Amino acid sequence: MNETINNKKTFSQIGLTLFVGTLIIFAVQYLFGKIASWVPFINQNGDLNFIFGMLPMYIIAFPIIFYMFKRIPVIMATEQKKMKLGHIIAAFFIAYAATLVCNLIGTLITSVIGNLKGSEVENVLLTVTSSINPITTLFIVVICAPIMEELLFRKALISRTAQYGEGMSIVLSGITFGLFHGNLNQFAYAFVLGIFFGFIYVKTKNIVYPIILHIIINFIGSFLGSIMLEKTRYMEYTAKVQELTLSGEIANESAMADLLAEYGAGPTIFTIYSLALYAIAIVGVILFFKNKKKFTLQPGEITIEKGARFKTMIINLGMILYCIFWIGMIILQLFPVSFPA
Repeated sequence: MNETINNKKTFSQIGLTLFVGTLIIFAVQYLFGKIASWVPFINQNGDLNFIFGMLPMYIIAFPIIFYMFKRIPVIMATEQKKMKLGHIIAAFFIAYAATLVCNLIGTLITSVIGNLKGSEVENVLLTVTSSINPITTLFIVVICAPIMEELLFRKALISRTAQYGEGMSIVLSGITFGLFHGNLNQFAYAFVLGIFFGFIYVKTKNIVYPIILHIIINFIGSFLGSIMLEKTRYMEYTAKVQELTLSGEIANESAMADLLAEYGAGPTIFTIYSLALYAIAIVGVILFFKNKKKFTLQPGEITIEKGARFKTMIINLGMILYCIFWIGMIILQLFPVSFPA
C-alpha cells in the first residue's frame, strides 16, 4: 500500500510540475503580450507579435520548468546508443506516416464536430503558419519548439519515469505532449509522435535523435508546406475550381484554359509534392509493420500491475490538474466562447 502511495506521489509531483509550468507559460505569454500591445511596431507586425509571444515561453518559462523538474530524481541508465543512418531514415518514414495518418484522423474528427455544431473548427497550426513569414516559422516552430519540447517531454519526463517501465513512461510522454498542444487537430498526431519519439529516446538514451526527427517533421509540416502552398497558390486554385464547378463553367474549355494560364505549373507541382509525401507515408507504414516485432519495451525496476497503471499514472492530483486544464483548452478550441468587451 505504501509503495502504491509513493508511486502515485511521484506521478503527481510530475503532473504538478507540468501544471504549474503551464501556468507560468501562460503568465509569461500574457505579460509579453501586454507589453507587445503597448509597442505599436510590434503589435502591428504579425511576425514580431508571434515571436514576442512565443520566444519568451522558450527562453523564460521552459528553463523555469526544467529547474522545477530538478526536485524530482532522475532514475534512468545514461549509457547512450548510436542509431545508424539507415535506422534514422526508417524512423523518419515511420514518424511521418504516423503524422499524416493521425492528422487525417484528427481533421476528420474536427470536420465532423464542425458540421454538427454548424461552424468550422479552426486549425490553429495552419492559421498561424499561413499568417506569418516562413522564416519566423522556421525559427520558432521548426527549431525552438522541437528542441525545448523534446528536452521537456522526453528527456526530463521519461528519465524520471522509466523506472516504472518503458511502456508507462512513453505513454505518459505521449499524453502530456499531445495535450500540451491545446487543440484536437494537433493532439491526434502529437500523442502518437510523442510515444514514438519516447520509444526512440528510451532505446538510445540520446535526446538528439528525437530532436532531429521532430525538427524534420515540423520542417515538412509547417515550413515546407507553407512555402509550397504560397508559391504554388494551390489554395487559390482549388477555390477557383470550386467556383467554376458550382457555376457549371467547369466544362467550359475557355474558362479552364484561362485558369491554367493564370496558375501555370503551380497546382501540378503541389500535387506532385503531395503525392511524394503520401509515398513517404506508405513506405513508413510498410516499415512499421515489417519491424513491429522490434518495438519491444522493457519492464521497469518498479513493477505496477496492469490494472493499476492508469490509476497510478493519471488518477492523482498533479496529473488530474494538468489534464483538466489542457482538455479544457481543447474544448474551447472546438467550441469557442465569446466574452463581452
